[in-house]
Amino acid sequence: LSAIQVTPTNPSIALATSNQFTATGTYSDGSSQDLTESVTWSSSNASVATISNLAGAKGLASSVAAGTTTITATSGSVSGSTTLTVSSATLASIQVAPTNPSTAIGANKQFTATGVYSDGSSQDLTASVTWSSSASAVATISNAAGSNGLASPVAAGSAVITATKGSVSGNTTLTVSSAALISIQV
Repeated sequence: LSAIQVTPTNPSIALATSNQFTATGTYSDGSSQDLTESVTWSSSNASVATISNLAGAKGLASSVAAGTTTITATSGSVSGSTTLTVSSATLASIQVAPTNPSTAIGANKQFTATGVYSDGSSQDLTASVTWSSSASAVATISNAAGSNGLASPVAAGSAVITATKGSVSGNTTLTVSSAALISIQV
């Protein structure tokens, strides 16, 4: 192992949000490998952001206060780092996409939530918002890790899909049709 690259490079996030870092190892033969789960992660200023070394959440930084901190990934004697900036911006709105989509029974639909902050920046909040459906008899929506925002149509009709974080929320309407799959072309 000759070098470790930490990405994203010098990101900025808002308070009360998190950021997933990855570590890529470069070897003496020019090959590379994802080392996110095997390196040891550290934050130079835990009062600004902490970073997880727990299995399944390695490299996940959580903001604590506005400021900057150096995020470092270490394996043996080799390390790589980047700077994380935490801004004091507050969440102003949440945009849910796609806007007013339609789907058929049995055809799941993935929604995403984008937070827009008071400083004009934006961040993907799909995995950190709380998802809800106004009509679970029409469609349910997942809050489970790895499938956040995945709607499962149950019956024909419409349901308002809402993403909420704290006191801020955004929504869109999902229409489920009774169309049935009649063929598959390969």
